[in-house]
Amino acid sequence: MSQLEFSVPYNNDPGTLPEIFKLKSQNGNCIREIYLSGPQEFSGSGRIAPELNFSEFIGIVDSIRKEGIRVNLLLNSVCDGSDWYSPSVLSSTMAYLKKVHQDHGVEAVTISNPLYIREVRKRFPGLEITASVLGDIDCVQKAIIFRKAGADVITPDVGINRDLPLLKKIREKTGAEIKLMVNEGCLFQCAFRKFHFNYISHKSRKPGAGKGVKSEDNVFSLNCIQLSKTDPSQILKSCWIRPEDARRYREISGYFKIVGRTSSKSMLLRAVNAYLNENWEGDLLELMAGNLYSVAMSHLMHLDNKSLDEVGFFDKVTSCDQECSECDYCKALVEKLIKRGVFTPAKMEDLGLGGRTGAG
Repeated sequence: MSQLEFSVPYNNDPGTLPEIFKLKSQNGNCIREIYLSGPQEFSGSGRIAPELNFSEFIGIVDSIRKEGIRVNLLLNSVCDGSDWYSPSVLSSTMAYLKKVHQDHGVEAVTISNPLYIREVRKRFPGLEITASVLGDIDCVQKAIIFRKAGADVITPDVGINRDLPLLKKIREKTGAEIKLMVNEGCLFQCAFRKFHFNYISHKSRKPGAGKGVKSEDNVFSLNCIQLSKTDPSQILKSCWIRPEDARRYREISGYFKIVGRTSSKSMLLRAVNAYLNENWEGDLLELMAGNLYSVAMSHLMHLDNKSLDEVGFFDKVTSCDQECSECDYCKALVEKLIKRGVFTPAKMEDLGLGGRTGAG
């Protein structure tokens, strides 16, 4: 049985790293890399993180590499301001990359901007470049552009996670390795996504942005929670990949990305455990990040993961035309499968109230 490999997040909690290291090889599968953002003075990213200085960052990098796990540095901002393309900013970014790559051994970088991918590829032929999911690569044409710019690995838009023929075609036409994001938990074809990540890109550059939450920080999250609460079929439409179904993508890829840079230690370890072991006996929403996790926690929604096997969910959603306005499959199914008011040990643990993390 071939090995599955996973890209796992650093959640800005030093106490989580040793626990992740313990899980680096499970069930014949492994953690290939840990991804994280660097000091805010150099770049924004797709999450708002606590302030980090260069010395602290290098200490984290060193601890990961000592475990034989690769490091993937995130430079996946979708906007770094009007001077993003100026010679001075470009030069500063490249000097930063040179230092972390050549002096400190960072093996990979994730970038959302194909122009920056091209500049990085020119300068660092030995650095692995991943095209970020924030590049919105949802068709062959975009994938080819990112590949020609210099991307070695492509993380497709999660909205096409269930379009297996398209994913296979992207792999065949580009020759790039495909990294599939499994548990992001965003709305299917979200109309707010680019505005949300544009906001985060700017916010993530501000020193101390990770301390405290302003009302505007919650605008997008509260909006999507309300939409999912009002229309819970969005839970099934969101293009997550279950732990049990990852291996069904083997003709496309055996490489998967787990989301969780803003997740608690217990939630992140639970997700890593479940995906490496390709099995989860509990509430699927407790493995999800972002909107689906938030709506599950705030409204105590519960989706029994194994119930999706019983209804042939994977085969159905990977063969449909995704014309949701013409179909009520997800709406009818969610009424049968979603339970409300379920307060599980995992939820208690995530809230710091006790409980125990497990893989099912």
